[in-house]
Amino acid sequence: MTIRPSFSTLLSSIVILAAFTALCALGIWQVKRLAWKEGIISKLDAAYAHTADSAPLDLTSIQPGDYSYGWVEGIFMPDKALLLGPRTREGRIGNDLIVPLKIKDRTLLINMGWTDAALEDLPITHVQDKKIRFAGLAFTPSWNRFTPDNDPAQDLWFKPDIQEIAQVRGLANSFPFILYAQEASYKFDATFPNNTKYYPNNNHLQYAIFWFTMAFLLLIMTGIVITSRKRGRSSPPLKA
Repeated sequence: MTIRPSFSTLLSSIVILAAFTALCALGIWQVKRLAWKEGIISKLDAAYAHTADSAPLDLTSIQPGDYSYGWVEGIFMPDKALLLGPRTREGRIGNDLIVPLKIKDRTLLINMGWTDAALEDLPITHVQDKKIRFAGLAFTPSWNRFTPDNDPAQDLWFKPDIQEIAQVRGLANSFPFILYAQEASYKFDATFPNNTKYYPNNNHLQYAIFWFTMAFLLLIMTGIVITSRKRGRSSPPLKA
């Protein structure tokens, strides 16, 4: 006699299969993210290899996805500065200081590093229109869908949207990337620049292991349940 599975058994099987597929898909996605992130880190390592003998950046050759280390020189424009954030550092909330640098007929945004001070309290206003050289890492910034929109009317900046910043600050012909400065020819009372080497978080291997482990445990638990049910059906009934 053929034993047909009950509706509840069939539904349970579908749910378990869907859960297993979802867990494996999450694990595979994290493996892909791991490969992508390791590619970025390799590019960063290659860029930082030139820190000791940094050369002038060829600003016209940097493409989206590139990471280039070198120096630039231009006219410092603190009157167009802004704070981008918030960002936590050592348990304190602050922002990144962004100051435009005029290079011939173009402008480049310089990330000077983290600060918890207000814009008007920073030691930058007295160096208006001074020629300064900055050395650091240049790359195109990005943000995720959870980043709030900028509020230029309130001078609140959350996204490093170069085009929007240039429009609001009246910056002509801005380069489509930011220089994350690590050194400067001018000493801003030893406060700036304070950027360290940038590396993105890379926890994707741990996440992949977690999701694949969950999928494996789901299979084990399903096997245990199926085995116990079979044993229950095969056990002889108790005699009165």
